[in-house]
Amino acid sequence: MIEENKKQYNSGKDVKTLRTYTSDMADAIRTNETSVIKIALAEKEKREQEMMYQKAEGTKSSKIFWIVGGVVLIIMAIVGSYILVQKKKQNETPAPIANKIDTFIMYDAHSYIDVTDTLNISDLLAKIKEREGSETGLIKALFLTKKVGENFELITSKNFLSIIKTSAPGALTRSLADKYLMGKYSDPNRANEKDKNAIFLIFQVSDYSQAYASMLEWEKGMLEDLFPLFSINIPGGDKTFFERPWKDIIINNRDARVLYGDAGEGLLYYVFLNKNNFIITNNIDALREVMTRLMVKNSTPL
Repeated sequence: MIEENKKQYNSGKDVKTLRTYTSDMADAIRTNETSVIKIALAEKEKREQEMMYQKAEGTKSSKIFWIVGGVVLIIMAIVGSYILVQKKKQNETPAPIANKIDTFIMYDAHSYIDVTDTLNISDLLAKIKEREGSETGLIKALFLTKKVGENFELITSKNFLSIIKTSAPGALTRSLADKYLMGKYSDPNRANEKDKNAIFLIFQVSDYSQAYASMLEWEKGMLEDLFPLFSINIPGGDKTFFERPWKDIIINNRDARVLYGDAGEGLLYYVFLNKNNFIITNNIDALREVMTRLMVKNSTPL
C-alpha cells in the first residue's frame, strides 16, 4: 500500500512549485536593482547630454559675444555689398565719348566735363576745378559734354558760347563750325601761377573774312566777356580797364592781336593761324605751344 501511494505521488502531473516569502523578496530585489541601475544609467546619460549642450551653447557672455559678432558681420556684409554695387555701377557706366578724340592738335592728357546742368561761366569754372586732380600734361584737352538720352555728346561751339554768355557778334557765331577745343596749358617749371596754367580756345571758321571782321568788332567787349574764364585780374573793378585798345603783335611769324595791362603784360591774345582756325588765350607761351602743335597737325597727312 505504501508503495502504491508513493507511485501515485511521484507520477502526479500537476506538481506546483513551492514559493516562499524569502524567494519572492529575492526576486523583487533583483528586479528593483535592475530598474535602479537602468534609472541611474539613464540619469547619468541625461546629465552628460545636458553638459554637452551647455558646452555647445556656451556661457551667457559668449552668447552675447556671438550675437554681437553676428550683427557686426551682417552690417559689414551690407556695407560691402553696397560698395561693390556702387563700384559695379561705375564700371558698367560707359565712357561718355571715345577715349581718344581726334581734334585740332595733339594733346598730352584729357578730361571729360559734364556741363549738362551748367548755366554760366562760374559753374563751368567750378566743373573744371573739380577735375584738377585727374591726369595732367603740358597740353590737356577739356572735352565739354552734355547728356542726351542715355549717352553723352560733345557740345558745339555755339553751346559753349551760350554757356559763357558772350557778347560776340552774331556774324561771328554764324561763321563758327560746331567743332572747337577748350584746353589747358600747364608748365610746372614756371614760377608765376599765371605762366604755369592757362586756358586756351581753338575755333574753326567757315568764313574767314566774316570771322576776322567780327573778331575786330568783338574786341570792345571781349575782355569783359572772357576775363573770368581766363582768370584775368581786373584792378579794383575798374570798368575803364575794359575800354583799353588792342594792339598788333607778331607771334611765331603770325599777325596777332594783344590787350596789354598797366605793366605792359599781355592780358589776352588772339591769332588767326590760317583761314580756318583762330586761337584765344591769356598766355603767350600757351599760344606759341598751341600754334606749333596746330601747324604740325595741319602738316601731317591724315
